[in-house]
Amino acid sequence: MPKLQGRVGLLTGSATGIGRAGALLFASEGAALATLDNNQAEGERTVTTIRQAGGRATFINGDVSNPGDVQRAVAAAVAEYGKLDLVWSNAGIGVFKTVPDTDVDEWDRIVGVNLKGAYLVGKYAIPEIIKAGGGTVVITGSVNSFVADRQWAAYCATKGGVLMLAKAMALDHAPDGVRVNCVCPGSVDTALQERWLRARSSLPYEDAVAADQAAHPLGRYAEPEEVARAALFLSCDDSRFTTGSAVMVDGGLTAQ
Repeated sequence: MPKLQGRVGLLTGSATGIGRAGALLFASEGAALATLDNNQAEGERTVTTIRQAGGRATFINGDVSNPGDVQRAVAAAVAEYGKLDLVWSNAGIGVFKTVPDTDVDEWDRIVGVNLKGAYLVGKYAIPEIIKAGGGTVVITGSVNSFVADRQWAAYCATKGGVLMLAKAMALDHAPDGVRVNCVCPGSVDTALQERWLRARSSLPYEDAVAADQAAHPLGRYAEPEEVARAALFLSCDDSRFTTGSAVMVDGGLTAQ
């Protein structure tokens, strides 16, 4: 039986990368999905792919840092599919700068998407999850929820924040039957990873990739679907006694 049969979910950052892999996987496991992203063309492509495979999905064009857009997405899930009991807050961005070099507008934008976005998803989705009788929330953290990187300050700050946010929500809403956890990837083969590495390294790109992969004991990047499968575990009954936790998908990086 599909692991998410009968569930209704909201996924943010679903247009590309980890979010797109998650939307495709969750739909294939039986969930009906509302997906939120500000990349309309790719967000709609994700939904089209799901529908062509026989799944159910709706795309909402919006910004996860905007309260009205998150409210619209939550309302769309309930209106279209009757309830909401599954959330993956995945949208995230970064800028390769130190604190003095980070513009105030850049800081506000990164905090708005990564941390405020997770807060808004929780604020508007959790009451609906409680109405549905309980369910799950997953937030995408990072290895940077635990360890820092140079010239990645704003991102590290927000990813540390989302881990504590998840733990706090897990404590607050355990009596309501709502489980809240983080999935924390290391380097993943995505466009965001490529942009980060090109900005960070003085090496030719291929050499920088090889060095970054070698830093992971498993010797490679994660594929987006591998992160999605960890989020699936946290979203289904396989993890029914897990809340307030972080699942590392980092190839052993933080074990060193």
